[in-house]
Amino acid sequence: METNRIILRPWFESDAETLFKWASDPDVGPRAGWAPHKSVEESLEIIRTVFNDALHTWAIELKETGEAIGAMGYGPSCECDLPAREGEPLVGYWVAKPYWNQGICTEALRLMLDHIRETTDIKSLISGHFIDNPASGRVMEKCGFVPTGETCIDEKQYQGEGRPIRVLRLVIKSNMDNNCGKSNNKITGTMKHEMIILENVQIIGMAKEIAFCKGQEECPKFWGEYVERIIKPVFMEHKNPDDFQQAAIDNGIGEFGLCTCDIPNHNCMSCAEVNFDSCSKKTFTYVIGGIYKGGNVPDGMKLFPIRSGKWLKVHFEGGMKTFQQQFTMFYKEWLPQHPEFRCPNDTMTMEWYKGTDIELPDYECGVMIPIE
Repeated sequence: METNRIILRPWFESDAETLFKWASDPDVGPRAGWAPHKSVEESLEIIRTVFNDALHTWAIELKETGEAIGAMGYGPSCECDLPAREGEPLVGYWVAKPYWNQGICTEALRLMLDHIRETTDIKSLISGHFIDNPASGRVMEKCGFVPTGETCIDEKQYQGEGRPIRVLRLVIKSNMDNNCGKSNNKITGTMKHEMIILENVQIIGMAKEIAFCKGQEECPKFWGEYVERIIKPVFMEHKNPDDFQQAAIDNGIGEFGLCTCDIPNHNCMSCAEVNFDSCSKKTFTYVIGGIYKGGNVPDGMKLFPIRSGKWLKVHFEGGMKTFQQQFTMFYKEWLPQHPEFRCPNDTMTMEWYKGTDIELPDYECGVMIPIE
């Protein structure tokens, strides 16, 4: 595996002196959870018993010098205390100090991830970094890892006592090539997701009570009212905003769509199927809103507190044209296959939107659900 700058290749016993040169640096190993090497002999033993005993550990060779300047690999997560899923591999890496901040780790990680996608059926990877080493986290996030919202302590790691580890995960494959409901259209793409933390958040917005049996008709109409009331006069006709319109602009109203209702023991994951599919005459409150940033709450708007804690944020691909299909697939197929994500009863879920033109395929949208 190689790029214009680097090669990922096996470790050789002849690398021992070079490995010691870099791995003896006290600024390198402790950042990644291992002790600095004390001798060339120790480095040689690590090559023999650790690097070459593992199936998926490579030296990062700099083409310019022919030297190994770091390591990249993945392996069983059972030997660490990170909250890994069953069988989920752990990713680890390091690079010598003279080569920090040159993008080499990011380049090497992307190269390994491409190899994993092409040669394995691995569905996800877990990794983490000490909170006091944020640069390592930036490498992961540049390569698509997303924070799970969790931190942990792993005392098995060198100097791991009392050092929180920020946990990240990368979903490699989540196939969405399925027929959805009664449609003959096929969705192709990857359902990306991440864990986020929301604390003491309120949504401000316009609200409308709608019968479930009229939901698919009335919700789009309500969005039309939002466009006529806010978007058209302010952004299309360039009129000075009134108090209502200004509050909508200040709080980003239109970024979220919420459903809430008074049905006892209500669970949004089953609500749509039970009520929409049966054309129920029960009602729900649909909210077009944004995160409340403070200030005036004008007539015609309300505040809705939402659950604090972990939320699963799912990204749909294909823009609004595929939203309903992916929404259906998410609740009926994806969630049942991921029991680790459980939505508590009597909480609201949210749709989220980001962009200016819903007709474009790169318009961003998806759903968010609170997690127990």
